Amino acid sequence: MAHALLRRLLDEHTGVPGRALLAWRTRGQAEALLAGRGLAEPGRALAARLGHRVVRGPFVGMLYPRRRGDIVHATKLLGAYEREVHVAMERLVARRPTRVVNVGSGDGYYTVGLARRLPDAEVWAVDPDPLAQRACRGTAARNGVAAQLRYASRLDARALEQVLLGSPRASATHASAVDAPAHRAAPAGATHGPARRDLCLVDCEGYEDELLDPAAAPALAHADLLVETHDFARAGVTERLAARFAGTHDVERLEIAARDPLAFPELAALPGEVARGLLDEFRHPPQSWIVLTARSHGTEP
Repeated sequence: MAHALLRRLLDEHTGVPGRALLAWRTRGQAEALLAGRGLAEPGRALAARLGHRVVRGPFVGMLYPRRRGDIVHATKLLGAYEREVHVAMERLVARRPTRVVNVGSGDGYYTVGLARRLPDAEVWAVDPDPLAQRACRGTAARNGVAAQLRYASRLDARALEQVLLGSPRASATHASAVDAPAHRAAPAGATHGPARRDLCLVDCEGYEDELLDPAAAPALAHADLLVETHDFARAGVTERLAARFAGTHDVERLEIAARDPLAFPELAALPGEVARGLLDEFRHPPQSWIVLTARSHGTEP
């Protein structure tokens, strides 16, 4: 609660510099956590041995350099990160979305990974942390997908609707966007454009409850969604989202599963406690994922 209040005060009174200061402080705390558990040096050594590339999972081959404060860098490179959603992710990628919106994009693991998998898609990275946005841009450039990416510091439901329609109208109230594509007006008399498939990945610490509102963003009815839900921050949010989209989507809930270090030969030479630590994702139960697969496509305006 105190951290959220500090973040809001810094944002209101200092804007980007304040958010950067808070992000730097938070990342320093993460570095201290890794050092305190004896994971910092083994993590760096593992990353060097792997060439800072993801070795398995949906984003195998992606170059993913470590940034300060990334406490799950090792598990990302190992292809263990959020392993619970890998099957669903392959299924969603196979539906060939033409637009991806990643809310809570962080340093760009999903944003850049999906841009590599979907070279014809427009991919949005949405995150209020300016250090994360800078890291995402760097990772995108290293992987040759910078031209696909668009950036915003935040979106509310109405701004998300505009992005999904391909015509974002950023405002101080609803969105703060950079590199937004130009508005594409529909031809006179036109009612339908070509079919499109949108994919939204959402990880925003409870804000999913307000953001994913089909009343304010009707285009969500035709979008696939993979949402990390945070019932510890918003009690009952997983069930509310399931009920909210049951009429338009197939609903699947995924729960946290344990990691077995023996499944990752790259960890074989490490002490068991260190190997388990490098696979730790530092989650706060109750927390899960919900996969919402749209039953119909949208159309371009």
